[in-house]
Amino acid sequence: MKTRQPQHPTEPTLWTNFKRQSIQEAVIQLMCREGLKSVTMERVAQEVGIAKGTIYLHYRDKQQLLDEVKESALAPLHARLHEILGGDNSPAEKLEICANRHLAYFDERKELFRILLYEREVARVQGGRYQSERYRRLVREVSRVIAEGIEEGALRTIDPEKAATLFVEGCVAMVNYRLLHDQGDSVDQDARMIANVFLRGVSAAEDLSPTFVARQKVRRK
Repeated sequence: MKTRQPQHPTEPTLWTNFKRQSIQEAVIQLMCREGLKSVTMERVAQEVGIAKGTIYLHYRDKQQLLDEVKESALAPLHARLHEILGGDNSPAEKLEICANRHLAYFDERKELFRILLYEREVARVQGGRYQSERYRRLVREVSRVIAEGIEEGALRTIDPEKAATLFVEGCVAMVNYRLLHDQGDSVDQDARMIANVFLRGVSAAEDLSPTFVARQKVRRK
């Protein structure tokens, strides 16, 4: 007797992904329109146009829902950062481009991340960051770039992993500063500050590549 095979095995996955995306978009709309306090499972269900119980088929509670909204919002940034770190530029240029893209991404979505990072349980979110595979992978990639710079003689001999952690945390700290201050320097200025402060301590050269500013406009497109 032949076992009956499902006719469309991909449909449940596609439908589930679509439904979860719709729920997450509703959360973002609510947060940006009315603040974090407006995000309840009932309000999200109303925003999507589904029953409240349907939300619980996808998320066990509000905390998990907000965590997934944050992870989904960060995924494109980390994909871009890994692309930059795996590119053909010099180690110094990679680090400055990485810092620039990091700050620009949060600037473009300032209201969303201000809510996710400051209206939520900040200590819990920050503590969990260091345990995530996404964070550890980014540190590994930056560490690899720094190791390449050391091998090429562009950077002095230091512990690549420790230096990578300092660089990543510098980017995070600057993002936090920019989220809390509406007025200040441009993304390019702050990214260059991160790279200069970081690289002047490890670089064998006096400054960053003079071609960086000219190339930056093209790379950000």
